[in-house]
Amino acid sequence: MPQSDGRPDIPDPAVIEELAGISTANISDALFRMGIKDRTMRAQIKPVDPSMRVSGPACTAWAYPGGTHACDLALQAAEPGQVIVLDGKGFLEAVLWGEIFSHMAMARGIAGTVIDGAVRDIDGVAELGYPLFAAGITPAAGTADELGQVNVSITCAGVVVNPGDWVFGDLLGVVVVRPDELETVLDWCRQIAEKEAKMIAEAKAQIEARC
Repeated sequence: MPQSDGRPDIPDPAVIEELAGISTANISDALFRMGIKDRTMRAQIKPVDPSMRVSGPACTAWAYPGGTHACDLALQAAEPGQVIVLDGKGFLEAVLWGEIFSHMAMARGIAGTVIDGAVRDIDGVAELGYPLFAAGITPAAGTADELGQVNVSITCAGVVVNPGDWVFGDLLGVVVVRPDELETVLDWCRQIAEKEAKMIAEAKAQIEARC
């Protein structure tokens, strides 16, 4: 796998702030309009609490299925504001992440974690308010297998994620945007939002006319 130092590109903060408030559905639609159809993670990837949102540049990692060593590596490598994106191969029979890792990540200023694997302690994580997205939940302990790598290109839940790619997540799921696509994605999101608002307004007017 190609290696990178994992340092995030710094885009226009105003662009990021606006995108962070946009539904992942609209971001996914924008990418689709750009001819990009492979940036929405599989439907199993969901937040452990529906109120959670996350946005930030990726600190990537891959793990041996059920092996938590990669989580330790990612916590050491991630910079404040980054999102840890962990390829756990979709293995759901042993946990990769829980409340302790969430506290450690929040203490380091990490923006959130996305895992193609299993998590636990979701009540504690929800109370903490740390954005955690995963493919499933299990009480089963993981292993301390010393396998894993950080800041390499990975495939997480069907999406290729490179270090520094931008990750956006909400209750609908997770989408990934390359740094050089951010402004174009935002332009499309604005157009989509304007069109949808007009369609909804017209439908509401028809509903009111029938009452």
